[in-house]
Amino acid sequence: MESYVSQFINYLAVERGLAQNTLESYGRDLRQFQSYLQNSQMDILKDSSRNTILTYLNNLQTKGRAVSTISRNLAAIKSFYQYLVRERYLEKDPAANLESPKLEKKLPKILTIAEVEELLKQPNAFLPAGLRDKAMLELLYATGIRVSELISLNISDVNLDMGYIKCFGKGAKERIVPLGSIAAKCVQEYINKGRSKLVRTYEES
Repeated sequence: MESYVSQFINYLAVERGLAQNTLESYGRDLRQFQSYLQNSQMDILKDSSRNTILTYLNNLQTKGRAVSTISRNLAAIKSFYQYLVRERYLEKDPAANLESPKLEKKLPKILTIAEVEELLKQPNAFLPAGLRDKAMLELLYATGIRVSELISLNISDVNLDMGYIKCFGKGAKERIVPLGSIAAKCVQEYINKGRSKLVRTYEES
């Protein structure tokens, strides 16, 4: 099987032009599969079957491999068998119609209250850039808007008297988002004390 794996990796490198790290990943996964077949005294061309592949994947699961790892292994095996069929080493593809296991959807990690408070303390409010950063962080924390929405804000989108900002999200949909008093105060301080200095520095550079 080693020769078939080597031929396949060479095909991916020459014909498909895949990156080196991708080639190494394919080679590593396929050689592990090769080792499994050899230990089971099976021949890659004579003995491979759908059941063999499923048993191997189940073996990976039993060893505690992550779903993403099993899915990557199956992708390598499927591509390998497609190559063997295309090159007429095999008549039928034993990996045909095998579906990758569904990847787990991990919940996003969130900051603790202590971590948020520590983050909000980081900007140096005695510097124009610090006032800007403080305003940006407080806006993100108070409104929950996306970073892409934050950096697209214009002065005209901020209404401090009424306590809201106007932003455009996905699909250019306009949203009116209320501001908290602390965020509004930080934005006001940035506009009054920091923005003009930063704009002047930018124009002079």
